[in-house]
Amino acid sequence: MPPQDKREERKYEPEIGQAVFGQPYKEFNVPEYVHAALSHIREEANRVEWNNQQKEFDPFGNTGQKYKTDKFKVEAYSWSDEVEQPYNFKWRDLEISWYKYLGRGMSMNRETSPEEIAEMIDECLEATRKNEKELF
Repeated sequence: MPPQDKREERKYEPEIGQAVFGQPYKEFNVPEYVHAALSHIREEANRVEWNNQQKEFDPFGNTGQKYKTDKFKVEAYSWSDEVEQPYNFKWRDLEISWYKYLGRGMSMNRETSPEEIAEMIDECLEATRKNEKELF
């Protein structure tokens, strides 16, 4: 296949509900390795915030919650028609959107490599762990 045909395969097409009712979506599909990375970051952020607050926390879910560090930010899907939400997750210039919850209708603004996503994981986990309060 010529390279531009492969690029067409990676283009994102939203489901009908997302196209009609959802927030803006991005140009490219999210590969499995990016989804796995976000799931790992989600798990660590949820663990850290549980330890900090002793209550459920999941800005990657359909909760309305937000989370921000010096390296990345994440916002749960917004149900408000009055809130412009250009993305749910942002790290550097990488923006990722999803429909209602992580894993559904995921799209991103540009392509990535596994090596770049490995950097993202390291930076995001380190930033998240910096937010953890000393418990002892």
